[in-house]
Amino acid sequence: MLLLLAIGNKAISQNDSLLTGVFVGYPDRIKTLDSLIQNAKSLALNTNDYQDAYTKALNAGAKADSLLVKVANQFFKNLAYGTKAPKLEFEGAHYNPGVYNVSSLVNEYANNNNLAGLVTYFTQNSKEVATILDTLNFYQNAEKPNTAKIQLLNKAANDFRWLSALRQNNRIIIVNIPSAQLYAYDSNKVALSMRVVLGRPGTRTNTLSSDVKKVVLNPYWHVPGSIIRNEMIPKFKNDKGYFAKNNYTILNAQDKVVDLSTIDVSTFNEGNFPFTVRQGSGASNSLGLLKVEFDSPSAIYLHDSPQKSLFKNASRFYSHGCVRMEKPIDMGKWLLVNNSKEIDNFDFKKPGKYKGPKPQKVVVPTKVIIWYSLVDFDNNGQLKFYKNIYNKK
Repeated sequence: MLLLLAIGNKAISQNDSLLTGVFVGYPDRIKTLDSLIQNAKSLALNTNDYQDAYTKALNAGAKADSLLVKVANQFFKNLAYGTKAPKLEFEGAHYNPGVYNVSSLVNEYANNNNLAGLVTYFTQNSKEVATILDTLNFYQNAEKPNTAKIQLLNKAANDFRWLSALRQNNRIIIVNIPSAQLYAYDSNKVALSMRVVLGRPGTRTNTLSSDVKKVVLNPYWHVPGSIIRNEMIPKFKNDKGYFAKNNYTILNAQDKVVDLSTIDVSTFNEGNFPFTVRQGSGASNSLGLLKVEFDSPSAIYLHDSPQKSLFKNASRFYSHGCVRMEKPIDMGKWLLVNNSKEIDNFDFKKPGKYKGPKPQKVVVPTKVIIWYSLVDFDNNGQLKFYKNIYNKK
């Protein structure tokens, strides 16, 4: 026997066994789902991403309910995790952000005739997302909508959805380049916050995700080849004592120390310097007294810095690409929470008593994300728009 069931303004035929489902047989639920889709832009989503599938579901006969459920699942999955993950230049860490059972939640809230409540649930799970959406709605409803800011807020809402989901079950260090700010999270709770100094526009800090491997106390600095070629060799040609005066050791291909006084230095230039350069450890080292290591194809680290005054500046883009931390010792202690003996006993006031680096493995799994968001929050939780320092599109 075939029956006709109203779905909104549509009618479908079904067998008795398929008389009702999550949506079929419940026009108010379908009306709510339709309303959410039509007003998707207020949630930083796009109605067109769901409209075609929704319309086809209404005309799908016996398959209507399962297809409507699929549309709802996609809609709420986007509310939970964002429409797509932010693009990072190096993705060395992989995440499983499956902290929500979206299909189960959709079923639960639909059966309680409260799909709108599920929107609130996902939105209020992140104060940042809630604030971004409030700001977005303000600009959308303005007499003269600011299109540029609306676009930034749409992207930010989905980026922070992704980020909020990742933070829930992870220890993560987040560095945002435009705001030059670092936050360390332990299961979505802020453990540390600090200013950072990042790469100049000509020597950019790359975006990435990676797993923290170790903290190095009293580190060496192995100078990147680009700095040797572009900055050090010209200085060396003008002053043969340049390397020695600045606590640099020259190493050959076998990592053996080279005495430059025994070599004809006139043969060296920016294109011909077959050595590596290592700066000795100590307070004057460019990496300071602490370095955080993780996989990075561009040899980026989080590290201390002897140039403390730069952290006072509002615009903090001075490095060759690495991330200088305002509170490196606090970061080291947080990372080494289960392996703290060495850092607790390290004399940061008298590093000269140590002969060289003291690497310490990070035992508690911790990830680091360096990303690029023009929308971010200050320490008071206030939303701010930041300058596009690298002119990224």
